Amino acid sequence: PLAVGRGDGTISIWDLTPPDETDMGRTLLFELEKVHPGGVAKLSYFPQEPLLLSIGTTSNSILMHVFDNPDHSGRLLRQRRGHVAPPRHIRYLHPGNGILPNAADGTDASSCQILSGGGADRTLRVFSSARSVLDKEFGQGEGLEKKAKQLGLDSAAELKLPPVTATALSEARSRDWGDLVTIHRNHPFAYVWSTKRGAQSGPILRQNDWKVSAMQVPPPKTTHATSVTLSSCGNFAIVGTVGGIIYKYNVQSGLARGTFPKSAATKESRGGKQRMAGDVNRTMKALEKKMKISNRKSDTDKEERDAVHEAKLEQKRLAQLARGSHNGAAVTGLAVDSVNKTLVSVGSDAKLILWNFATHAPHKKSPFQLPSPATKLCHIRDSDLAAISMEDYTIVLFDCATLSIVRRFGVSNETVQHTGPISDLCFSPDGRSLYSSSLDGTVRVWDVPTNTCIDWLGFHSPPTSLTVSPTGEFLATTHADRVGISLWSDRTFYQTVHMDGAHPPTEPARMDDPTPIVESYDGDEDNVRNLQTLKAFASMETKEEDGSKLLPTAKEEGLITLSGMPPAHWKNLFHLELVKERNKPKEAPKKPPSAPFFLQWRGGESMGGNTDTPNVSQQETKGNIEEWDAVWSDDDDATNTDSTTDKKRPLNSTSEERIAGAMTKRPKVTHHRSHLAALLVDCYRRPEGHSRFQAVTDHVATLGPSAIDVSLSTLCSGAHDLDEGLHLLHMASLWLLEACQSRERYEAVNAYLHRFLYLHASVLAGVGSDSSQPGEDIEMTEEELANKLRLEELRKELLETTVLLKKAQQSASDALREKMQSNLCLLKHFSRML
Repeated sequence: PLAVGRGDGTISIWDLTPPDETDMGRTLLFELEKVHPGGVAKLSYFPQEPLLLSIGTTSNSILMHVFDNPDHSGRLLRQRRGHVAPPRHIRYLHPGNGILPNAADGTDASSCQILSGGGADRTLRVFSSARSVLDKEFGQGEGLEKKAKQLGLDSAAELKLPPVTATALSEARSRDWGDLVTIHRNHPFAYVWSTKRGAQSGPILRQNDWKVSAMQVPPPKTTHATSVTLSSCGNFAIVGTVGGIIYKYNVQSGLARGTFPKSAATKESRGGKQRMAGDVNRTMKALEKKMKISNRKSDTDKEERDAVHEAKLEQKRLAQLARGSHNGAAVTGLAVDSVNKTLVSVGSDAKLILWNFATHAPHKKSPFQLPSPATKLCHIRDSDLAAISMEDYTIVLFDCATLSIVRRFGVSNETVQHTGPISDLCFSPDGRSLYSSSLDGTVRVWDVPTNTCIDWLGFHSPPTSLTVSPTGEFLATTHADRVGISLWSDRTFYQTVHMDGAHPPTEPARMDDPTPIVESYDGDEDNVRNLQTLKAFASMETKEEDGSKLLPTAKEEGLITLSGMPPAHWKNLFHLELVKERNKPKEAPKKPPSAPFFLQWRGGESMGGNTDTPNVSQQETKGNIEEWDAVWSDDDDATNTDSTTDKKRPLNSTSEERIAGAMTKRPKVTHHRSHLAALLVDCYRRPEGHSRFQAVTDHVATLGPSAIDVSLSTLCSGAHDLDEGLHLLHMASLWLLEACQSRERYEAVNAYLHRFLYLHASVLAGVGSDSSQPGEDIEMTEEELANKLRLEELRKELLETTVLLKKAQQSASDALREKMQSNLCLLKHFSRML
């Protein structure tokens, strides 16, 4: 069969079998009507399978049809659909407050679902970053296509709800009724959805006098919804409007449960005179009527005075209510605390108002005046903090417990401030980071405890919305000219990233991903830009793989910094003997039994069996081996020592000059002991400076615990190795002294120092003692006496370096202990204040 796609999205299936009669044409088997609105881009059959794969031009969908019916008709087997227009609002389903443990920590696939909507296609979809099978579109009613045909509409999109502007989620009562509430653009009603069913479930949230039918008078424009939130119990939905009135609804029944402020509901619903609870005059009139006592003439003056007093009280109450409400200003953000006690609202009148959730009365200290009109509100219930974006492109953090502004982001420095309207806000699951997107094409990450910008992301297309996964590992963003959702991974979850709060980023990191062809308008420019971005990331990864990671530096001189290396690098140095004992084999390796068919060979036996006369080649080989042994032997001064010394010694030199020359003779150091010994000698020859032995520290940081132990142990083998090892121990002490005084890599340097003292404790303990006996110097030769004086000088220098090393280590330890003790005292003091 032949599949043909048309411009209206219909696919026609033709039979290409030649007909029996010449006048007859080919047969049309079946038509798939308007499967791709906007046209079919490509069709492809699977080899040897009755499967047809189709891609739409503008429908952003891939469909697979199977033809397994006897009448050659096809049916939809699988599909992948997306938004036709760029979405404007995304949220993770139940982020960070899952009821089940596997939903809260992100191990369940349902926690990877992203709710997306707000585009011009008027659809509400769910996309899963873990399983594509969970992708679905929320249904808005049955038979929309049929109704659109009956009404003569071009598509069923005209019968759908307007684009979504805000959503509210609560998993508390998701098993009983809907757990999702949405509001729509220029629309007064709020709608309840079920994320489990994937369709609208529940009543329409509206006031009793609002008409649903389009043929009747619609509600006024001041009632159009601008913000929405759900209570923590999942029973109530709060909807803010353009006119400043906040409506409260029951999610299960859809009935109105009052307004904020309360007088607004009373005026609209009753329209008559208000009755105040506890009115004494009303009670007295009821008693007079019951007892049939009438004394109107005497009480005429009193009634007039009471009426004037009531009018003044009413005027005062209305004035106070007007100050404590969003009168005529749009409500741009709503939030409810975790115990359903307080409702937080912000508006375009630069007011932040706290309401009593039960009595609908404003807080006695409300309203709180903001520096600028608010545009967005993001609330985290664990810490009761509310992040508010404003029209001056700044963000404030309001503490609902202390009723004060505790942070202001983007105010201190122009380089860390948004230069365009803030489109969305989102907290990380732990509440320590705040993400903000702006129409200036950037996303900034703010550290809440330190009030600093720690990351700055730049995009070619302005981000319109963002959301963070329940684990905090992924960041999802939508963009102005992209129909897809971009998913970004946080690198701090799988590698070490050093952040310096004192120096915020000065340039944004370009985060543009490769653009699909159907979404690219300037293909050449995008390809060049994407290529440059990929090369930049590749160079960064190459540098990190080469080990050139930036080490943490102290902000001030004298502060202690850690190495940032894995704990196993330095922790195992304290328990290396235990590790060796545990890894020791239980029994000695056994020699494998030789097979009987192996021919054994004995050295020295000839093929003919003559073993009496040695071979000439064997004698030459033996002589060559002895010569090589002499060349590589350590006893190079054992032969011809006296003759060589006598030849080189001047005839007129005295014994004192020879002793002084022997003392000034450079000590013999064996460089082939280890690479560490060679580095120590090389750094020791350098001029004294701040980072004289920095290369030694960098080299040791690349070794493992066992390699560090071997390198340190080869510096000196014991008391018999003082002629060469004492000088190496002195250089190692100078290296450790410099490392301790710098206070960098504190935990690793202390581990190196511990291992160094453990290995060479016996040698260092005998440095200060004099092992020479009286009268021994008389029996020594001149060279032995000079060597002894040189060793005594090295002992003295090593002893002085050891004393300085002890003071440097003690000073850093005391400073760290003092800071920790101070912090513990402050923490204990603050815990008692709670």
